[in-house]
Amino acid sequence: MLPWTMKKPVIAAVQGHVMGGGCELVMLCDLTIAADNASFGEPEVRFSSVGPALVMPMIIGYKKARELLYFGDTIDAGTALALGMVNRVVPLAELREASLRWAKRLSLISPEALYATKRAINRGADAAGFRTAIYAGLDVVGPLYATKTEFGQKFREMVATEGVPAAVRWRAAQFKE
Repeated sequence: MLPWTMKKPVIAAVQGHVMGGGCELVMLCDLTIAADNASFGEPEVRFSSVGPALVMPMIIGYKKARELLYFGDTIDAGTALALGMVNRVVPLAELREASLRWAKRLSLISPEALYATKRAINRGADAAGFRTAIYAGLDVVGPLYATKTEFGQKFREMVATEGVPAAVRWRAAQFKE
C-alpha cells in the first residue's frame, strides 16, 4: 500500500514481465507508463498458490479480475491500457523519456495541490471501501500461502531439481487451451 499512502504521486515505468505482487504494486501507483513489451498477470493460482488478488478487482472491475485471477492468465500492455491498469503504452525505447516527461510536468505543480488532490482521490476510494477490501482480502489470502497441494509440491520439487524456468514451463503447459 506504500504508493497509495505516499504524499507525492508515484509514477511506475514498467517493461517486460509485471507479475504477481509486482502487478499489484503497479496498480497502486498513481500513474503507470508501460513499454509495449510489458505483460501483466497474477499467475500464482497456476502454481497452487494464491495471488494477492486485492487491488485488481477495484481497478479493473470484478468480472475481468475474476477471469485473470482464476485462470492466472497474462495480458499484454495494450489490454492493460484498455482495462485501466496503465495510463499509457509507449515503445520500449521511449519509456524512460516518457516517464521523465511526466515527472517534470508534475514538478511544475504545487506539491501541496498535488498532495491535496491525491488525498481527495484516495479518501473517496477509501470511502467506497478500497482500503477495507484490501485488508479483508489479506485476512483470506494470508493463511492460503501455507497451503500445500499436489501441484504445489510437484512445482517446488521441480524448482529444486530442474530450476524455475523448467517448473514454470511444466505448469504453463497444462493451461494451454
